[in-house]
Amino acid sequence: MLHEFDHRVLGAKYDLFSFFEEAPGFPVWHEGGLRIKNALIDFWRELHGQHGYREIQSPQLMDKELWKKSGHCDYFEENMFFSSVDKRDYAIKPMSCPGAILVFNQKKRSHAELPLRLCELGHVHRNENSGSLHGLMRVRSFVQDDAHIFCAEEDLLHEIKSIIGLIHLIMQKCGLKDYHFELSLRGDGEKKYLGRNEDWDFAESKLEQALVESGLAVLKRPGEAKFYGPSLDVHIKDVHGRSWQCSSIQLDFNLPVRFDVHYFDEKGQRRVPFMLHRAIFGSLERFVGILLENYGKHLPLWMHPVQFKVISVSEEAASYGQEVLRLLRQRGLRVESDLSERLLKEKLKRSYDEMVHALVIVGKNEQERQSVVLKYLEKKIQQEVSLAEFIA
Repeated sequence: MLHEFDHRVLGAKYDLFSFFEEAPGFPVWHEGGLRIKNALIDFWRELHGQHGYREIQSPQLMDKELWKKSGHCDYFEENMFFSSVDKRDYAIKPMSCPGAILVFNQKKRSHAELPLRLCELGHVHRNENSGSLHGLMRVRSFVQDDAHIFCAEEDLLHEIKSIIGLIHLIMQKCGLKDYHFELSLRGDGEKKYLGRNEDWDFAESKLEQALVESGLAVLKRPGEAKFYGPSLDVHIKDVHGRSWQCSSIQLDFNLPVRFDVHYFDEKGQRRVPFMLHRAIFGSLERFVGILLENYGKHLPLWMHPVQFKVISVSEEAASYGQEVLRLLRQRGLRVESDLSERLLKEKLKRSYDEMVHALVIVGKNEQERQSVVLKYLEKKIQQEVSLAEFIA
């Protein structure tokens, strides 16, 4: 039944996250949900380190003048939250781009430093309309796996294609296959856009070229571009057939000019770099929602909140179960246990009603043979393996 794959139902049933009237649109993460979210973050950090990104963290609150300069107050103000401290106006960041620009501009930059890839798990806030809020899929507070790449024109195509490759890699790792790219372009007078027409033409053609050279279909969406530049947007389908936008690659030629972003080339000449904004998970909250909508409680092992649960057949095997539990946790695995005096039948029934990937069953025989019985709940496969082999 499809309600079994409704992430809101799963979140409540398995104690993953909750929402409260006191904070509409602001999810509260519980331990189980955080385990999923943090597994994605750990993988993201490892992968970005391998691909030459440098992680930064910018402030939640920055002067409103910064957001006026960036154009957000002109084009995005209705979606922003504001605050005042010591008679000074601040905005709670809706995105992380100005912070990355401040980091780039804090010292003189050489062409040898480019492409400079700055990534950030930015906690952002957006004042979404209350009627559009929908579980984790549309919230007012979320973590965005942002990155901003500053590069010269000759590196632009390679960087865009590299991001496309990174998106494929992450989707494959997460087991998501039903997704596609859309090219978001300017509309005809639908809204204002920053910059010159020739700059827009160049940026739109580069993104299209990257799609073609990556062997992907070109699906154009006029009127869907952000105010500061066109983008490649990834849409993922859930089990209900609904499409959700997640990853995005935006080519920005406006903010570098507005913030006087520059580097010096081989001849010492001052140059303005191109700036790529990109997110792959997009909103981590939405991405977790999509995973739950696709997998239900049977998430892939590496991100599962409870990877293994150690169960003892009898009281005699409880001490052996404790040893198995200790060894698994030493390996950094997310493991729970039920070593109580309850009957095995009752323990198994409880486990089927929980969000557990696999059971590790131990009894007197397993203790004597120094083995465990593995029972995978999704596949209903059961096998005995040596403890040493299992731990390895």
